[in-house]
Amino acid sequence: MLRLNAKHLFAAKVIERPQGFLRNNGFTPSTAHQIATGKVMQLKFKTLEKLCLVLNCTPHDLFEWVPDASVKEPGKFELSALRKDKQVVKLSEKLRGMTIAEIEEVNRFVEEKRNKK
Repeated sequence: MLRLNAKHLFAAKVIERPQGFLRNNGFTPSTAHQIATGKVMQLKFKTLEKLCLVLNCTPHDLFEWVPDASVKEPGKFELSALRKDKQVVKLSEKLRGMTIAEIEEVNRFVEEKRNKK
């Protein structure tokens, strides 16, 4: 089944209150709840575009494919690129045990990546 799954993006971007974040960015309470809980059954392209803009992502980042049991050899389908098998990296948690010098080094790396855009 193809579904919208923004939970991993909220976690990676340290958005602890996704519903509030979405409401503050112009989503209706109902739509914000559906997106935050992963219970979206349909989505207008306009809403998808707005979601991508506020999260600074692509639709590819938001969709997840969980193959039905009837799908034989799911790896041979292009949809397999949308399988989310990896754990979300919460950078804020990884920074906690680092020294100031290490954090500054990470910050320099991040700034270099931002400046390449």
